Amino acid sequence: MDDIGNDVLDDIGDYMSSPVLSVDSESTIQETILYMQANEIGSVLVKKLGDYVGLVTESDLTRKVLGKGLNAETTIVASIMTSPVLTMDRYLPVEEANLFMHKNRIRHLAVTEEDKIVGMLSIRDLVTYYSRDFRMQE
Repeated sequence: MDDIGNDVLDDIGDYMSSPVLSVDSESTIQETILYMQANEIGSVLVKKLGDYVGLVTESDLTRKVLGKGLNAETTIVASIMTSPVLTMDRYLPVEEANLFMHKNRIRHLAVTEEDKIVGMLSIRDLVTYYSRDFRMQE
């Protein structure tokens, strides 16, 4: 019996987005939104003094900024970011990332290699993975 697509589990790194995009923790919400729009991304890591200290997603912008009536031009991104940044190693199977993201109720996951963040995995990337697997089994 031949299980196409199940012989070898794909690594998280095969589906992550790279390079890592980030904004400074002192950036305003407005600057962050413009950066995300320009790069067509749904999340961005937040850096402080060279270290990744948080993550901001489109959901954060909706719930934490619009939902609370914050001023996007004066509010800094550090005040709405999610912290700490949850990570998984790039060589783990995609299925493991899917379970981890579901369990932690997150849609974006930082991907590491030797404890350094090297990419991002999103729900959209998981859809790509599972739809590819489904097409192969048809």
